[in-house]
Amino acid sequence: MKFGPSIEVPPCAHGFVTALAPMANVTNPPFRSLARDFGCGLTVSEMVASQHLVKGGVAGLNALRMERAPGGGAHVVQLLGGDPALMAEAARMAEAEGADALDVNMGCPIRRIRHGHDAGVALMGAPERAAAVIDAMVRAVKIPVSAKLRAGTSEANVNAVDVARAVEQAGASLLTVHARTADAGHEGEASLAVIAAVKRAVSVPVIGNGGVKSVEDAVTMARETGCDGVMIGRGALGNPWLFRALATGERQDVTLRDRRDAVLGYARWYCAFVGEGAASRELRKHLRWFYAGTPVEEPLRERLGALDSMAAIERALDELSE
Repeated sequence: MKFGPSIEVPPCAHGFVTALAPMANVTNPPFRSLARDFGCGLTVSEMVASQHLVKGGVAGLNALRMERAPGGGAHVVQLLGGDPALMAEAARMAEAEGADALDVNMGCPIRRIRHGHDAGVALMGAPERAAAVIDAMVRAVKIPVSAKLRAGTSEANVNAVDVARAVEQAGASLLTVHARTADAGHEGEASLAVIAAVKRAVSVPVIGNGGVKSVEDAVTMARETGCDGVMIGRGALGNPWLFRALATGERQDVTLRDRRDAVLGYARWYCAFVGEGAASRELRKHLRWFYAGTPVEEPLRERLGALDSMAAIERALDELSE
């Protein structure tokens, strides 16, 4: 799949591209690198608010979120905002920091984003402004710009096709469609019909998103919509083997030792990224994800509060993996 003139994303064994969804407080550089190591074709950073980036510069949290993940693959930075001039300036800053491509968040349904920033899924309710944002960014940078849409703002306003056409005409090189409305959030069935309709309506590549938790889910989405790629979000939490299964076309039998090795590799990256103290605290949620549904889920949960260092995490996982 071509993303703009310069980025080529290889398909998985099933013929479509796999992508990791941008998730706030999750898809930091180590997490993106982990997904890539397991076969994910395309990853996107956590969202970076344009007004904070332009005002505060490339520092602190902005710098951490915009950092390139270790390893190969395209470095895609997702920007959040609804002001075309601010988004253009933020795009220039991200490009200067080494971004290979940019993505515009047009799907976040959180109230403070939607109403406080007039951004995220608020742009689905304002197609002309959404197009103006893309147009300003495309004119400001030389790297490709994509947009991540929702099905619409509500069941009464499912307008992904209209917004997709508008932003494609404004210069978007790729579109991702989270096939739920803003009101639905992450609940309920994703509408494959919406993804299929967007795919038929535009000429740029389309990635489907929403509710993919298994190889079968991904294959069904691609087959029934004709989309060029499938983006996985919550289904990848604690389960990078889903990307490997899609990449290789082979079933993945994951042992406790496999989980231990993957977690420790990720934990070491995370410690190098934010420091051992912060990493140890933040890794607790990842440990819950990695061991959910396994025999050690409950024993591990009881020990999470005491895992305050890399050494403590390693000891606990060694003992529980035996």
